Amino acid sequence: MITKHKQYTIRNVPEPVDQYLRKQSQISGRSLNQTIIDELAEKAGVSTDDLSQSLSWFVGSGIDDQTLQVLSEEDAIQKQLAQKELDNAA
Repeated sequence: MITKHKQYTIRNVPEPVDQYLRKQSQISGRSLNQTIIDELAEKAGVSTDDLSQSLSWFVGSGIDDQTLQVLSEEDAIQKQLAQKELDNAA
């Protein structure tokens, strides 16, 4: 399955939004770009949690189900840590 992606240039991001996105990126260990995509997808009600789809380009290169499971578990842990950090900051 090939997913089409679009490129965006976003200007005039308010400072509090920038700070929030950068902090989320740092907490999660993801790039700022991926953090923004995840935030937009969540607001749009689109799931980006399907790790096997997000790694579909890599699956043919020898990644096995156990590795995908470990990556998925690590992703869930990182999301929990990010949420705890947000809860503590509030």
